[in-house]
Amino acid sequence: MPSMIRPCFAVDIDNVLGRAEPEFQRLFQELTGTLWPVGMYGSAGGLDTSQIDRELIEEIFSRFHEESIPRLPLFPGAKQALAVIHRRYRIIIVTARRPHSRPQTLQWLVSHGIPFDALYHTEEKTEIPESITAAIDDHPYHIQGYRALGMQVFVMDQPWNREIEHSDVIRVKGWDSLLQWLHVRHVGHWPKNIPEYPSPQQLFSSHLNNTSIPASRVPMGCINQRA
Repeated sequence: MPSMIRPCFAVDIDNVLGRAEPEFQRLFQELTGTLWPVGMYGSAGGLDTSQIDRELIEEIFSRFHEESIPRLPLFPGAKQALAVIHRRYRIIIVTARRPHSRPQTLQWLVSHGIPFDALYHTEEKTEIPESITAAIDDHPYHIQGYRALGMQVFVMDQPWNREIEHSDVIRVKGWDSLLQWLHVRHVGHWPKNIPEYPSPQQLFSSHLNNTSIPASRVPMGCINQRA
């Protein structure tokens, strides 16, 4: 009897799984010796639309990808929520981080015990070869992309996405909130007899050398980081 095919849930990393915004601000202060500009956010294109020097922005992004990833704290409840969600969905991690950060990203996911079935590095998150039915992100650009394809979209609440108020988008204040929504709305429709899947540690070696999409799809030197 063939095993049941699970639907796919796309999950962003920065400011959804891990708290990245404080790290962008720390790098700015370390590189310039000045305080972070009041009212500005580095995430979700904030740096790219700012008046900050382009070379400084590139240095911040380079330092973030080279040294910051291991120190990012996990959002409360993320591991526990994804462990539950993974019983019903394939978890597809989709990030706009630069491809050369793949080893650090994989190690971060494994060290925090995050269950996942695939990892993609791409700016165009809706173009990955997966049948995504639901997604969670914080970036307005990616949220609109998922919406355009009719997916169930969850917005991880952040100051830079508060203007998104579409009726078909579910705003969640954290992972406990997302899990509660899924239980209340969908528990009756979720499949029950789901086979066991490899642990994050078992998945690590197979993901490490598999970029999942051609590197040409993600410009290595791009400044714009819709992470």
